Amino acid sequence: MSMRQRPEILIVEFFSRGGLFHYALQLGLALGRQGRRVTMLTGRKPELMPPPSAADFVLMPRLWTWDPRRQQRPGAFRRGLHALRYTAAWIQILWFVRRLRPRAVLLGDLEHRCDAWFCRLLRGSGGTLADVCHNVVAFDRRSRGKMLRRERWRDRLLANFDCVFVHGTALADELARRNGCRPLTIPHGAGDFCAAGACADPNLRTRLQLPETAPVALLFGTLTKYKGVRWLLTALAAVAAHKRPFLVIAGFPAADASLAAWRAEARQLGLERWVRWHTEYIPWKEVAWYFRLAAFVVLPYYHASQSGVAHLALSFARPIVASNVGALPETVAHGVNGLIVPVGDVAALAQAIEELAGAPERCQAMGQQSAQRARELHDWDAVARRVCEGLAAPPGRRARLPSPGLAPFGLLRAIFAGRRASR
Repeated sequence: MSMRQRPEILIVEFFSRGGLFHYALQLGLALGRQGRRVTMLTGRKPELMPPPSAADFVLMPRLWTWDPRRQQRPGAFRRGLHALRYTAAWIQILWFVRRLRPRAVLLGDLEHRCDAWFCRLLRGSGGTLADVCHNVVAFDRRSRGKMLRRERWRDRLLANFDCVFVHGTALADELARRNGCRPLTIPHGAGDFCAAGACADPNLRTRLQLPETAPVALLFGTLTKYKGVRWLLTALAAVAAHKRPFLVIAGFPAADASLAAWRAEARQLGLERWVRWHTEYIPWKEVAWYFRLAAFVVLPYYHASQSGVAHLALSFARPIVASNVGALPETVAHGVNGLIVPVGDVAALAQAIEELAGAPERCQAMGQQSAQRARELHDWDAVARRVCEGLAAPPGRRARLPSPGLAPFGLLRAIFAGRRASR
């Protein structure tokens, strides 16, 4: 597709690596296969590029964002610089929307209070404004590691959109209860992109010094407080040593991660022999190494809307042990492709880990069920069709919200508000 040709759908993803980037790229490619002209606007130096065969998909790595996984706790100066660059990226988005005049703008997860102001400016573009809300329950990560729910401002942000997509009926019900709108439910989409594009396995088991035949449980993804690392360590210690699997904790630590405290707790619980830590960002080509190593995947989240890691596990035919939060029980059918445990229940989590670690045949059978669910329930073409239906007939544009009022944003609105061209 020529960059000069007007796209039907403009997908915006601020950062050009990580799970949200992978999701946006796979969704854009699937929309292209549905015959839609799609442009994806993202950060510079993307982690991967679309295949040459994607004729109706254009990747534009133009946004002035940064690599969020370079530094776990950036200092005050760097945080200020990031704020300026984030604002600059929003100005770029407004400019590209005015230049390209897409029929629909599709945003992903938004985590900052200023996003609501800029989304109000986007409403002047005249096209459909939509959002894939990955995290209906959002958190504010503070320097002390506290996580505070920020539902009120998130609901004000979502009020700017013509349609909001969520991954699961439980999340749709939660959002409808909070702000009265009815979001559109779409499947998450499987993680087959990482599975299909993975390079050769470099014998990771040997590199992590794991016994050749020992079962391995995997906790994967960005390491943050709500993912229940402490709960998992306590449960692992409660499993008898002769039934205990090895635990691999792999992923980049977020700002609220307490790596030193978690390692100290593992030592105190006598788990040094049983736990392997890989606390760095894992490139997409190496994701397969860890899932192929694991007998099962653990998601002991305290809070969550859903999990991209769960859908990776489905694609790699791995059973899942997950807590009963958000839409995870819709992804993991208890006793079919995994086990669901109550939040914070150490005994239940320990029992689930012990059950799967000691039953390789059951793990294999559950893994096949995971792969089947990935094919039948989380196919990307089905996701794209549902998104196209939502964009073509959104629930209806909400009443115009008041002007942001602050002079800088009023000026931006005057400069970048798009013409109301007929669609």
